[in-house]
Amino acid sequence: MVRMSIGEQCGGDEKRSERSPRAPTDGGQTAVGASLKDLAAHLAALPDADVVELFTARPDLTTPPSASFTALAARAGARPSVEAALAHLDTPTLAVAEAVVALGAQDADALAAALDLEPEDVAARLERLARLALVIEAGPVTGLADAFGPYPFGLGPATADPIALPPPLSELHAEAGKASEAALAMLRALAWGPPVGTLRVGGRAPGAAELVRRGWLVRDHDTAGRTRFVMPRQVALALRGGRLSREPLRAPEPDDLEVLSADAVAAEATRHGEETVRLVGALLDEWGREGGPILRTGGVGVRALGRTAEALGVEPATAAALIEAAAATGLLGLDDAGATWVPARTAATWLRAELPERWAVLVAAWPASARTAWLVGRRGDDGILRPVLGADVEAAWARTLRRRVLTLLASLPEGTAVTPTWVRAALTFARPRRPVPEGAVTAVLAETEQLGLTGGGALSSAGRLLAGSLGEDGGPGEAGPGAQDGDGAGADGRDDSEPDRDRLLARLEETLAADLPDPVDMLLVQSDLTAIVPGRPAPALAAVLERCAVIESRGGALTVRFTADSVRSALDAGCSGED
Repeated sequence: MVRMSIGEQCGGDEKRSERSPRAPTDGGQTAVGASLKDLAAHLAALPDADVVELFTARPDLTTPPSASFTALAARAGARPSVEAALAHLDTPTLAVAEAVVALGAQDADALAAALDLEPEDVAARLERLARLALVIEAGPVTGLADAFGPYPFGLGPATADPIALPPPLSELHAEAGKASEAALAMLRALAWGPPVGTLRVGGRAPGAAELVRRGWLVRDHDTAGRTRFVMPRQVALALRGGRLSREPLRAPEPDDLEVLSADAVAAEATRHGEETVRLVGALLDEWGREGGPILRTGGVGVRALGRTAEALGVEPATAAALIEAAAATGLLGLDDAGATWVPARTAATWLRAELPERWAVLVAAWPASARTAWLVGRRGDDGILRPVLGADVEAAWARTLRRRVLTLLASLPEGTAVTPTWVRAALTFARPRRPVPEGAVTAVLAETEQLGLTGGGALSSAGRLLAGSLGEDGGPGEAGPGAQDGDGAGADGRDDSEPDRDRLLARLEETLAADLPDPVDMLLVQSDLTAIVPGRPAPALAAVLERCAVIESRGGALTVRFTADSVRSALDAGCSGED
């Protein structure tokens, strides 16, 4: 229970006050809802199709099988199973469920007025809660009441004594002549919950006595014998103007987000996608010469990571993401001794493929990956730094998060550029009881940008295609408790149907090829031995420049510099002067 020191809030001296003759002493919500017998009778009366629907929506109820409807009701009404179901509900549906517990009513009109929702919307959400066996005709199940704690919506128990209710908080100033400022301060502090203020030992609560006389507070004691003041439910609702939720139950609107042109998104996305393919190719070359040895504790150490980052010309965090992506795609594997990560047999075929084909293989594996490359280099629960390709970087929720982010971006108008703050707010609204780990949204969005699934924060045409291939995957406000974290993919991240995967790869290749700018085979050489490729270099030209020049910058144009060392390196590598 959250406690507030009345003495610290208000200060001053406390007057002795009368105790309400009907003050609740349990400190919690008055028991309302369905009993085990009620729930068992409800389940037994359901048609077979509805029982099947319940099991589909709440699969935890099927393992192990229940011997009777009474046993099934005991499990379905218990808090662990209820919490599992609530984890998949969005904010408005959760609010309706909590309102049923708080008010002990299932009238759609009354709940809609208290939550500032449309009655039709509330009725639909009540129906969904009924299909999930969380709210039945007899009331909410026991586990649902337990899940929201003793003070749902910050409301205390109701008092049975008739009292004159206070005006709403917005009009409290009009009562200044009838109640002291200290009393008004206490009302404002307790109105939105928690509804209980515990008086510390030796503390004082000025204004409490006059509120107790009016019935706006109830004085009693906790189990430790300390004085506390409880605001009755009717009083809190009156102060709130009849509202249960302090903030509107509205999903974050994308209206304030920037909208980019299709050409700008495509240009930015393809540039990043092409660069990632190039870097993965360079990674395979580097680890083909010297692989990543496995530590005794598992994973690849910081020395190999630092060497790889230096060879690729990127930061260690970027190198870690590339290594994890290559491993998730199956381009990296263990050597015959099982002691070192090296390019897999499939790497040679991948390196010979065209750019769209190589890129499609990388991005198709991304949504199914449970790797959290952004945690590499951070300390785990045991205080040890997490290594790249280590077991501590595996997290099942990462797969779910990637798919939820893709689904969310696909639900927005084309060209909408999101921010991590907006995405996190939208995901939290969709599943408030399944919080997203700190920093994970920013990291996943960075991965989408690096892979070319987004450009400038907006979903690319290829990203939209990939999101559409995921199907029903628990997108914001859509999937119910029965939605699985996966999408039917196998343990290796590939679709159970190989032809479906091949079709997806082919469509991704076509989409990227359509967005790629035409290759440029022209090189503008300047007098200072620098050269510029005004666009995306053709593969043959890019290969020549990689061998005999130093890359100075990449982007809309490629800038290189020819030096004595770079030319000698090319000659040492087997290039002739004619080449």
